[in-house]
Amino acid sequence: MEELRGRNALITGAAGGLGGYIARSLAGRKVNLALSDLPSSPLDELVEELGGHGVRVETVPADLTDREQLTELVERAEEAIGPLDVLVNNAGLEFGGNFLSTTPAELEAILDVNLLATMTLTLAALPGMQERGHGHVVNMASLAGKAAVPHLASYSATKHGVVGFTHALRHEYGSDPVGFSAICPGFISRVGMYGRLETQVGEPPGIVGTLPPERVGDAVVRAITKNLPEVIVAKGPVRPLIFLNAFFPRAMTRLSRTKAATDFARRMSEARGRAFD
Repeated sequence: MEELRGRNALITGAAGGLGGYIARSLAGRKVNLALSDLPSSPLDELVEELGGHGVRVETVPADLTDREQLTELVERAEEAIGPLDVLVNNAGLEFGGNFLSTTPAELEAILDVNLLATMTLTLAALPGMQERGHGHVVNMASLAGKAAVPHLASYSATKHGVVGFTHALRHEYGSDPVGFSAICPGFISRVGMYGRLETQVGEPPGIVGTLPPERVGDAVVRAITKNLPEVIVAKGPVRPLIFLNAFFPRAMTRLSRTKAATDFARRMSEARGRAFD
């Protein structure tokens, strides 16, 4: 979908984290937006800001753990701005720390939001896109969906699921008339789990580095306009690590358990605990 001007997009998780940056990038390309987040989430300032781009911006609040609200969201978004050309499944939860500290309620919530909502919304939006002969679904994954990350077991599991789901759809439907892309950010500054804690935990070890959230918004636009299977958003050359994880998992496990890596994971886990006390 090379031309985005005048297209209609639904973005979930629009109120926090990366949602606003994705919305700004799309609004900059003159895409009309339906912004969704929890009913209690503040979106008024973002709506006013994005309206300055000369596009239509509407809010469609929904709790993605509520099955009724989830199944109705695409219909409500299309009532607000018109038939959807783009779906951005951005909403996500992050539970870090030792896996044994995870509660059953947290497991259910992270599966509901990160994976089930992504699949359900795609199921609702895809038939209309196919009928109209164009469309694109963007699924927000993570580097944790390409290589396992200690102290993020449940999060990593859901993001592996998002990556697999996205590529399975490309294999099943091809890329015409509807494209599917997975966005895999690494450590992003200022927002998200790492961004909220970066002043406490410092730079991540190794070659990954950090990038600003604007780069994720740019990646979403690039994925849609070039119909890319996936976009990795990381500062360093991380594909060798992904290759190592896929073909030499024992070596990758040893690498992830070096002192620098385990110290960083421990700092993240401890900082998250303080942040949520």
